Amino acid sequence: MKLSLLGWVVGVIALIPLAAVTPVHADAGDFGAMPGLWKIQVRHVAHGKADAPEVQWHCVDEGADPWTTFAAWTPAAGECTATDQQRRSTSLAWKLTCKTAAPASAHVDFDSAKHYTGSVTSEGGSEVTRVEGDRYAACTSPED
Repeated sequence: MKLSLLGWVVGVIALIPLAAVTPVHADAGDFGAMPGLWKIQVRHVAHGKADAPEVQWHCVDEGADPWTTFAAWTPAAGECTATDQQRRSTSLAWKLTCKTAAPASAHVDFDSAKHYTGSVTSEGGSEVTRVEGDRYAACTSPED
């Protein structure tokens, strides 16, 4: 019995270096947001005051990629590149490098599976964009 236990321990120790170099990818399904019809309100901020919201509706599928679903509202689409992406079960954070604007940081934080807030803040500390998302209902068709 000692030999088989010793063999098991040696086998586990031999696998430890492999586990250390194997990249771990988070499953989109572990993200803490419910699928369904979401109302997204994006407000651009100038001189500390937020504009009227631009309202967007979109249907989020089960297991959808959180980056393409909940971080797609970033201003200057196509003009900015997201880097240093950090994902947790209820938040996304990233840095923005833009062609025509100062570097910025962005985040989305879920306070429940049906609601989130987020913003983009310039390198100087000024808020540039504010976002809020609310899940309203289940999606009823592909056109939702």
